[in-house]
Amino acid sequence: MRLYPFDLVEPDTLPAALDALSPLDGEARLVAGGTALVPMIRLGLVKPDRVISLHRLPELAEVRRDGGTLQLGAMARLADIDTAPTVREGWPLLAEAARRVATPAIRVSGTIGGNLCYAEAASDPAPALLCLEAEVRVAGAAGGRTVPVVDFFRGFYETALAPGEIVTAIRVPATPAGARSGYVKFTSRSAEDRPLVGVAALVVRDSSGRWDDVRIGLGGVAPTPIRAPRAEAVLRGEAPGDATLRAAAEAAAREAEPLSDLMGSADYRREMIRVWVRRLLTSLRDGARSA
Repeated sequence: MRLYPFDLVEPDTLPAALDALSPLDGEARLVAGGTALVPMIRLGLVKPDRVISLHRLPELAEVRRDGGTLQLGAMARLADIDTAPTVREGWPLLAEAARRVATPAIRVSGTIGGNLCYAEAASDPAPALLCLEAEVRVAGAAGGRTVPVVDFFRGFYETALAPGEIVTAIRVPATPAGARSGYVKFTSRSAEDRPLVGVAALVVRDSSGRWDDVRIGLGGVAPTPIRAPRAEAVLRGEAPGDATLRAAAEAAAREAEPLSDLMGSADYRREMIRVWVRRLLTSLRDGARSA
């Protein structure tokens, strides 16, 4: 199937990219890795008049540590995030989630900024970034601003980006000392498919064995990726016994808003939340994963 015709703009500075994105005649779309936009154009779901490529902005592709913070340019490729020693050592939860995205061919093209801006509810990186309490850096004609990732997803394929804004970077704070973390995904078809349910979790145990910091992120279970605050509250300050973990998994299932689609019904998704939240939390309790 041939692509719908459009004008390709390749700015070499961020101000030039913002100028190209400003309201002109017709619709403009940004392209990073193209793994989401190109299929949408092929299928006729979007018909932009201008496509603005960010490939000539190398400063948007960095992966680096800044003190105790991880700085990811929006054009950082998912494969690079997975393999970067800095990420694997300091933020293994994010590396693990990036590693689970689709296929190697997709990961070497797809970018972290594009993944977030597509706002797919069944994103793999998003639940991990929610647990890591990341922030999204945004640039626009009026200047820059920072959006906590928990506030970045607004609705079904909808983000907090205003017209004319570009995501430039993702800032990830240091992982708490002694944290254990992990990401699991369940697919009803291929292991390379988007998750029917994706679960990320990060926990910190105090000296008495209780979990004093608990973060749970879910993908594929609501119109957007979400944190599970009620499930977190069940666990916070408690010793993670089997009954407590089951109660937390039940709380996560109740606070989710799953939709039915070809991959599975809402009721089936809710049951899989119970199963996979409990499995991951049990794994973290028993020390199978750590940050």
